[in-house]
Amino acid sequence: MTRTRRFIIWGMCALVLLGMLLVAVWTANAYREMRKIRTGALWRLPTRVYASPLQLSPGMDIARAGLTERLARLRYRQSGRAGSPGQYSTVPGRMVIRRRRFVDADGDHPSARVELDLEGSRIRRVLSGDSRQEVSSARLEPECIATLYDGGFEDREIVSLKDCPPVLIDALLSVEDRRFRDHPGIDVRAVSRALLADLFSARVVEGGSTITQQLVKNLFLSHERTVGRKLKEAWLALIMEAAFTKDEILAMYLNEIYLGRSGYAGIHGFARASRLFFDKEVSSLGLHEAALLAGIVRSPNRYSPYTHPRAALDRRNTVLTLMHDQGRVSTRSYREALRKPLGVVPFTPAGRQAPYFVDYVVSALRRLFPGGEGAVTSGLNVYTTLDMHAQRTAEEAVRSTIASMPERVQAAVVVLRPSTGEILAMVGGRDYRVSQFNRAVSARRSIGSLIKPIVFYTALRNGYTLSSLVEDAPVSVPLPDGSAWSPTNFDGRSHGKVLLVDALAFSYNQATVRLGLDVGLDRVAAEAKKVLPGIRVPAHPSLLLGAVDCSPLDVALMYAVFAGRGARPGVSAITAVSDEHGAWIHRAVPLPGERVLDEGVVYLVSAALGEAMRRGTARAAPAYGVPAGVCGKTGTTNDLRDSWFAAYTEEVVTVAWVGDDSFRSVGLTGAQGALPAASHIMARIASPAAREAPEGIAFCEVDPVNGKLASAWTASPLTLPFLAGTQPEQESTEGMPGLFKVLRSLFRFDR
Repeated sequence: MTRTRRFIIWGMCALVLLGMLLVAVWTANAYREMRKIRTGALWRLPTRVYASPLQLSPGMDIARAGLTERLARLRYRQSGRAGSPGQYSTVPGRMVIRRRRFVDADGDHPSARVELDLEGSRIRRVLSGDSRQEVSSARLEPECIATLYDGGFEDREIVSLKDCPPVLIDALLSVEDRRFRDHPGIDVRAVSRALLADLFSARVVEGGSTITQQLVKNLFLSHERTVGRKLKEAWLALIMEAAFTKDEILAMYLNEIYLGRSGYAGIHGFARASRLFFDKEVSSLGLHEAALLAGIVRSPNRYSPYTHPRAALDRRNTVLTLMHDQGRVSTRSYREALRKPLGVVPFTPAGRQAPYFVDYVVSALRRLFPGGEGAVTSGLNVYTTLDMHAQRTAEEAVRSTIASMPERVQAAVVVLRPSTGEILAMVGGRDYRVSQFNRAVSARRSIGSLIKPIVFYTALRNGYTLSSLVEDAPVSVPLPDGSAWSPTNFDGRSHGKVLLVDALAFSYNQATVRLGLDVGLDRVAAEAKKVLPGIRVPAHPSLLLGAVDCSPLDVALMYAVFAGRGARPGVSAITAVSDEHGAWIHRAVPLPGERVLDEGVVYLVSAALGEAMRRGTARAAPAYGVPAGVCGKTGTTNDLRDSWFAAYTEEVVTVAWVGDDSFRSVGLTGAQGALPAASHIMARIASPAAREAPEGIAFCEVDPVNGKLASAWTASPLTLPFLAGTQPEQESTEGMPGLFKVLRSLFRFDR
């Protein structure tokens, strides 16, 4: 053997050894990387944002709570028996709901039968379970209002192998990999058949891939159809089989496989597909449903039950036939499944609901979990305060209110629970698709007459009563620059001496300014700062008529103080957050509101604002269906630039604003623009309620002309509350005949 030949042979051997070494190193590295799957984040999971669950309890009006509409949005189906989760039935006087299992901020809630004993639309009793045990309340699952994706746009729910029914596993193996339990990762017979087909075609036309190969391709390789990629896929499949058990590989496949699209996101895994196609947990799938999902795997677009129902049905039946031929299903079950329709629920586009609120929540999440966008879109479950019935009502109110107005006119609404500061609804503009600027939070505008309850509160704390007479007459206030400020009333008239309650109910500017100057600007500004923390409140005469810039959310929190008897809540939108494993990583701790205003004086202000609804500037509100007991205040700024209305009970606060982003006049007063929107909302969500007077409140009938105690001669006396000891003592002689006045004077009939 020549030296050259020996050199060539040794060189070839060295190259082979080097190649084998490289393959061994590459294999070892691949094995280590695969093993990391056990501890690392394998899948991209979206963040889901949920509205608040509905608590069904005796006394609730299910019509005002929007129960039927909520069931429709949750895709509950009406059924005569309501025998399965996701169904409900109704007969006069009774509603039965077969609630699904769900998780919320208070934990895991199993599927249950909930029966509502009704009197009209009001719940009389709540009965739970098949034993119909009476309970204090029952909870309905929260609605998912948004799904936040990372750049991969993968919609997925994780499921374990033990939660998948045997029919699904059998259907999948029968059509995708019948020898899965026996081969080492590649099926030699299937690969040989595929290679022959590929060689005759000079390109890759047939796969022959096992489930393990498909999983390897999805996790680690591209989807190009080349021989090189197929060889790498086969080798990696062998490595994966060495790294994981068959059950582990199957479980990963069940969560990874692509099964179509929902909107702009891909559907991955059988758990999510089961939810979207059948509105079921994967564990509840029947034979015909499992066969359809397994059949879709080969070509999700070609076999989509929504766009190609005939092809999907044929494919499902093919899977059923394979299962029957392989002995995985009995003849009887096979024939029953063949007769069943596809059974998919109507397709519901996965659009984001309450978009302005969701943006607000995302901003709050970024503050809670700093670390970039990935921290917000990485498999979190976010439970919020949003009430979807209130939200839908608010959106409808905004649409109907400004539908006929120029497109430049915008609107915003905030609905709060005053006891907690929880945001129940938020609308930040007329069309989120056109403008994502959230006016409910970020637009700061002069609030006009909405500030007046603070002015009158200050006066009532400093010697005035609701029956005090105040002068509504022209007033001129000298300013530091030498000019004078001379406010006028909206109607252009002065009304002389009026009761303080009327000055607020009818929103008289001149009377308000005189009252504020009398008690002192510094005092008014100090009280305003208590209810508007973080807002610049200038001690300037124009403050008395609302020259302070606030967002609708700021105003809602201010009026929450009056609704909450003087306690100021903190704003709240997120109740809890869990991670992709269900572990709680944030829970909001409800804090009692801080007492910032006197409860008794607040009650007096609310009484005056009740008069505003009954006969004052907001007297149009009851025509929209606003129930008795609601207090309200209109607000209008200079040149009709901003239209405001705030309405509240002890249970709910609603603030609406209508205006133009560029500060042009919209030509609407508070009663003309914002009042219809807020009234529409309060008519749907507020319940009639009388405010219970706190201790230390006395009621008197007074003469509406002079504020003195009403007498037998007083026409239309007015019942007003007073802080005990401040009620009027002198009886009115208005309307009393002259002879009685003389006798009264002679015999000193004064009380």
